[in-house]
Amino acid sequence: MDYFESEARIELGPLQDVRRFTQHEGKTLKHNTMDNSQKDKEINYVEFKSEYKVAYADVPTMGAEGVLKLLQEQAKDFGGQQAKHQYKVISQTTEEVGNVVNNGGEPFSIDSFFEVMEKIQIDFDEFGKPNMPTMVVSPEGAERAKEVIQEAENDPDVKKRMDELLAKKKEEYDAEQARRKLVD
Repeated sequence: MDYFESEARIELGPLQDVRRFTQHEGKTLKHNTMDNSQKDKEINYVEFKSEYKVAYADVPTMGAEGVLKLLQEQAKDFGGQQAKHQYKVISQTTEEVGNVVNNGGEPFSIDSFFEVMEKIQIDFDEFGKPNMPTMVVSPEGAERAKEVIQEAENDPDVKKRMDELLAKKKEEYDAEQARRKLVD
């Protein structure tokens, strides 16, 4: 099972690092949003499964490699189902809260990059260094996204703009941390 789970998680790509927890009871997850609106959200759980059949006659000749190959194929299918569902939930959630950046058919630009950065929460480590989020883009937009990020890193005016944005995000982060309630 550990092997199957680790192989399935590979299919999640950047989502494999998302914080997770185990809920032991119930069929739905009720939660609140970061803006702390009093409107509870509810997510119904989805069952993922991967089925396979091995003919009895094939068992003696499968060997360990055959079993591992079968496990990898099933794990890839299982993890793919999870990834597809998670991206669907993320899309629905971001649209619902208004965190969508629509370029209206125009290519990804430095301005759209900053619009994205304005809309997201950025955490900071104990030394004040930002924990930059992972950006997920379509395969078609990946090259353009890399160009924009390089521009953000190399252009002095854009770098200054980024430093100002990160200073603002740090203030927001510090204010949020100051409001947290500590449990005895």
